[in-house]
Amino acid sequence: MKSAYSLRRPVANVYLVRDRDRRLRRELLAVLALALPLSAGILAYVWISSQVWDVGYEVLRLERVLERQLENERQLRVEAATLSRHDGIERRAAGELGLREVELSQVVFAEELE
Repeated sequence: MKSAYSLRRPVANVYLVRDRDRRLRRELLAVLALALPLSAGILAYVWISSQVWDVGYEVLRLERVLERQLENERQLRVEAATLSRHDGIERRAAGELGLREVELSQVVFAEELE
């Protein structure tokens, strides 16, 4: 069913001309002139905020790595102190390498070599 709004009729007025609305164009340019810098500012703010969050997470990750490294260093210092004790060295030498204390008969003095 066709209505009066769906029918296309030729315009009876041949002098009818469509002019551009210059005021509408000026208003559109004014809105764009305001909206573009505002949008750019918001975009810059969001980008900077995301970078701040990323750097914050990276700092937290590096702090955790530093804590693990410091704990590892403390453990290695304790182990080095334990291993450098004289009785610890003697015990390891006897147990792992099968070494024993030197007897006086095994010692060769430099005066005896001349």
